[in-house]
Order: sequence, then C-alpha cells, then structure tokens
Amino acid sequence: MRRAALAAFALALAANTALAQGMILTIEINRSNSNPHRPTAKIDNLQQFMAALAECWAPPPIDSGRGAVDLTFQVSFKRSGELFGKPRIVNFARAVTDEERQRYYTSVAEAIDRCAPMPFTETMGGAVAGRTFRVNFLDRRNSRKA
Repeated sequence: MRRAALAAFALALAANTALAQGMILTIEINRSNSNPHRPTAKIDNLQQFMAALAECWAPPPIDSGRGAVDLTFQVSFKRSGELFGKPRIVNFARAVTDEERQRYYTSVAEAIDRCAPMPFTETMGGAVAGRTFRVNFLDRRNSRKA
C-alpha cells in the first residue's frame, strides 16, 4: 500500500514538473535550408507550428570533424502570434566551442525573428498564448539512412 502511494506521488510530481516546464516539441532537421521563410498559411495545430519553425530556421554549417549540434530553446507566443518574452537557448546536446555557440544563438534568434508574428488561427492562438515551448532541434543533416 505504501509503495503504491509513493509511486502515485512520484507520477503526479513528474506530471506537474512537465507541465511547469511547458510543452516539448521535437523537430528533426534533415536538410540545410537555403531559403528560410516566414509561414504564409494560417497555423492551426502543433504539426503545422513545428513545420513553420523548421522552415524559418537556417541551421549553421556543420563544422567538419565535430558533427551536428542538437539544441533546445524556449519560446513563448501571445495569442496574436507575437513573441511573449525573449526566446533563449537552454541546452546543447554536446560540448560546443564559443564560435559554434554564437553561430547557433544567432541562427535561432534569426529564425524566431523571421517567424514572428506567427500566423496562428484564433483557436491556435488561444491554445498557445503564454505557454512556454521547449523546442528541440535535432540536426540530422549528416545522419545515414538505414
């Protein structure tokens, strides 16, 4: 009985922690984007939102010998699609040089500037307003396909 209560408490704590951290979106980047652009169609769901973020981002060139860089950043939007606060990079999946860090900071900032304001539908704007999104860009440009 006591073990079940502890397990239930741990599960509830984990769920509340996930909600407090915001929604996590994982976006695989499979190609370079030589023509990043702002979305023109209305965004009505999370899949369209993730596709729009990917299309806005032009990942920096991969340093030879170091490999691709996966990163996580946080961003929030208002109902209108405008930024709510400042986006920030919170994590790199591997150690990066100061030069790499600066290139990735710049590329993410440019992507968010390019995307904002997001053309949310009224429903989507209401759903995302004020929420913090943790966006994971997984750089798979050099990954081999099985």
